[in-house]
Amino acid sequence: MKPLGVCTNLLSEKRTKFGRDMSIIPFLEKNGIPYIDLDCYAYDIIEKMNDLSGIFWWYSHYAFADKAEAQFILDIAEKKGLKVYPNHNTAWHFDDKIAEMYAFQSVGASIPKSWVFYRQADCDRWIDEKAEFPLVAKLRNGSGSTNVKLLKTREEAHAYCKRMFTTGINSRPSLLYKTYSKVQSTRSFKTLVNRAKQIPNFLKARSMAKGLGIEREYCYFQEFVPNEGYDIKVAVVGDKLGYLIRSVRKGDFRASGGGDIYYDRSLITPQIIESAFQAADGLGSQCMGFDYVVDSRTGKGLIVEMCHGFDHEAIYNSGGYFDRNGEWHTEPLHCGEEIIKNMYGIE
Repeated sequence: MKPLGVCTNLLSEKRTKFGRDMSIIPFLEKNGIPYIDLDCYAYDIIEKMNDLSGIFWWYSHYAFADKAEAQFILDIAEKKGLKVYPNHNTAWHFDDKIAEMYAFQSVGASIPKSWVFYRQADCDRWIDEKAEFPLVAKLRNGSGSTNVKLLKTREEAHAYCKRMFTTGINSRPSLLYKTYSKVQSTRSFKTLVNRAKQIPNFLKARSMAKGLGIEREYCYFQEFVPNEGYDIKVAVVGDKLGYLIRSVRKGDFRASGGGDIYYDRSLITPQIIESAFQAADGLGSQCMGFDYVVDSRTGKGLIVEMCHGFDHEAIYNSGGYFDRNGEWHTEPLHCGEEIIKNMYGIE
């Protein structure tokens, strides 16, 4: 068998790692799948594909080269018949919230009302005639609640619209906001110290993101969904569904990126399980993380974003997974291993 090329991204020092500490290497070795440490940005990467059975690549929304080229390279590999993760269906909308909106709408997923405008006059007219407040404004890219803003008045919405159609907004992750986010969600001194140790990694990531530049010439809005102070990350891989719960930060309306994680299976309703599998199946994704908010008016879970590059370790730490029937299984969900199983047909 030809080897699997394993790569992470330009931000990682250990290229055989997937996510944080969720290495797939022991699983590959246990199942006799040969692998190599692959540099997907080598000048001869297309030629190297001829010697591979597949490519497994965890790439980043922070690294500009990853964002600009990674999926093109993987699409070529998929076209050549290699086993690929993430494949085109899983990642064509990666870190693009507008593309996600179109994808969700195409499969009838449970999402909040959403609007996108590419002409300032259309946006201003909608704000005056139809918009209801508060309103959530988002840039196309960004994770961990970055580039997300709550507009409380018509005046704020017009000002945001004007900026987006003139000077624009820098989409690079903000050190000030990241620091604020972590402090607001910290519940102990030990946690604060651990998060302070992550600052050098964030600075490295921010440096790699300098090519992302200014976002302008569009406005993207979602309706504000009142909730009970948490959101839910649901991960679907094959016939298994993992989860985690995140608390909203003090004085904020966003939960993602704060790092205040806990697990409460009672919050994963049959409607959320059904809608997550329905969305994953409709999109044809290999593995996907869906961010849900639960509307406190209706109790319905709504998907606000999705991304294949979520924290696999945090999902694993829930200690189990749900199947398609909503049954809970007390076997930790290792998403990386499940992806490999499905790629190579391992039972």
